[in-house]
Amino acid sequence: MDFKEIKNVWKDSVKDEKLLNKEEIEAKLKIKGKSNTALNKVKRNYKIELILGGSFSVFFIVWMFMNLAMDYKFIIITLTVLFFGILISFTWRNFRKVRKTVISSEQLKPALVKTIKDIEIYVNFNKSNFSKFLLLPFAICFGMVIGLFMNSEDKGILEIFDSVEIIKLVVTLVIVSAVFIPISQYFNKKMYKQHLDELKQCLKEFENIEDENK
Repeated sequence: MDFKEIKNVWKDSVKDEKLLNKEEIEAKLKIKGKSNTALNKVKRNYKIELILGGSFSVFFIVWMFMNLAMDYKFIIITLTVLFFGILISFTWRNFRKVRKTVISSEQLKPALVKTIKDIEIYVNFNKSNFSKFLLLPFAICFGMVIGLFMNSEDKGILEIFDSVEIIKLVVTLVIVSAVFIPISQYFNKKMYKQHLDELKQCLKEFENIEDENK
């Protein structure tokens, strides 16, 4: 496209269009395209996580309802609904922040800054010590405890959690956590962190263009 056509596509907030040159406009349009590509991938991955997480939650709760036959059945199911509900609600709330976001030419830098901030909150939470060393081990432990109840055969709490079972539970928790923590961090990087880095690079390129034209 010629320079006039590029100007029509790029409606920057700069009032004096004479300050703009063809190379600068083309560079900003390229940044816009790369930013929206990264953002769309993040949106897609949020949807995948919500669909898979929601489907697994429903399946797991229905499975427990059909297979747990004990006095603690409804207590365990209630705790499970709360646990999955909190996790899915957190993901949904973060998805809503970026769901309708479009990185436009008119507000390229502000849109990049806001989008990076919104996605970074979710990425940092998944990378946090709380998520890695408390939340994930708790989920694993919770699943193993349900397994103990499934095999309890109407035993009492003290019989279910005797010293031998507690030792087995702790050892298994440590081993399984050691396996799943790196896996969860890998998926966090592939689904969100790498695209966040792309958006940060786009913002850096935009700021470099601004600095060169000061």
